[in-house]
Amino acid sequence: MKKFKSFIFLVFIFSVSADEISQNIDIKKLHVDPEEDAYVVSFKGTPTLFVFEDIKIKKPKRRLLKKLRFINDDDEYAVKVFDKNGTELIAIGIGNPFYATYEHIGYEDREFMGGPVSSADIEIAIPLEFEPELFIISRRDNLGNFKDFQEILLP
Repeated sequence: MKKFKSFIFLVFIFSVSADEISQNIDIKKLHVDPEEDAYVVSFKGTPTLFVFEDIKIKKPKRRLLKKLRFINDDDEYAVKVFDKNGTELIAIGIGNPFYATYEHIGYEDREFMGGPVSSADIEIAIPLEFEPELFIISRRDNLGNFKDFQEILLP
């Protein structure tokens, strides 16, 4: 009976401490839903320079959300988003916005399905739970590592 009481006491203690821990966790949504408002940040960019255009709260287009994802091996450029305390909120892979691909019938027999462009309009969507303050633009080097080349502070 004494072992049973000890067991019940330990279970009670662990359940109380687990409730306290779970209340302290602040979970933030990392993906944007096309039916919900989000921060849509616009940049005008060249391969060596990005210029902040504006930030709006609106529903992002589905086409925009299809292009945005976490960083993977196919991404040439990435945007890291930081808050006012310098904490990284999210890192978004934007592919290579300076390479245009052909997407219509008639170019299937070509060796290359696209070509380089000198500038691009770039948009990213960030959940409203985040409060972005700083964007760091990174580019993949020859070794496959991302190197930060520009910081953009929100006005």
